[in-house]
Amino acid sequence: MSILFTTSWDDGNALDVRIAELLERYKLCGTFYVLPPEGSGTLRDETIQKLSGKHEIGAHTLHHCNLPGNANMKSEINGSKQWIERITGKPCTIFCYPRGFVNDTVKNAVIDAGFAGARTTEPLQFTTDDPYLMPTSLKVYPFPWRPRYSKWWHPLDPLGPLRFQWKRLRALGTPLSACGSWLSCAKWLLTNAIETNQSVFHLWGHAKEIDRYNMWGDLEAFLKFTEEQSVKAVTNSELIEVGSGK
Repeated sequence: MSILFTTSWDDGNALDVRIAELLERYKLCGTFYVLPPEGSGTLRDETIQKLSGKHEIGAHTLHHCNLPGNANMKSEINGSKQWIERITGKPCTIFCYPRGFVNDTVKNAVIDAGFAGARTTEPLQFTTDDPYLMPTSLKVYPFPWRPRYSKWWHPLDPLGPLRFQWKRLRALGTPLSACGSWLSCAKWLLTNAIETNQSVFHLWGHAKEIDRYNMWGDLEAFLKFTEEQSVKAVTNSELIEVGSGK
């Protein structure tokens, strides 16, 4: 049985078009969580509509705001759904919590808005038990070394990305030999997920970071590797449909 392979890409950067082209080259598909255009580096409405022809478009609020405790939470959630449906002419059934911030109130608001599911940023998971708390398997992000110009890792913590995920990686049995680069880790994680009969592999990221850290080559190499494995490509909402038996 093939593992379900899904990808998602956040924030609606203009470089999402490049990601879409890579996915199509290797017979894969993506869910693009977009925002209303703001500035020259974001996707225009007409490009979003074109992307929706081959990929899935998901909602990500109107202003990429943190939702817990936000007085405008419902309008951000409902408004983003309505905006996407107006552009694509299709139902928008999937949502992504900005920065992964979610609590029960936010989750219930997403359910009430009519979404079938929602994605978090929880890493290194290979199942989807709650469709409204969908985790991820791997982010396209520098590893194991602290990326240059990063605001998230202290300069004196050069192996911050490895340290942050070390406990979970060890629980999965990841050998040190697979931790030398993002690509080697990605290949090992997918191979291990297939060999241990996991149900899902969820790759995600931000086009802006892929470009900033010059990871296009790594991404393409991994997508090519994925095409050669026993995987079934699905969008985020299709993943939920399979899991619910629809």
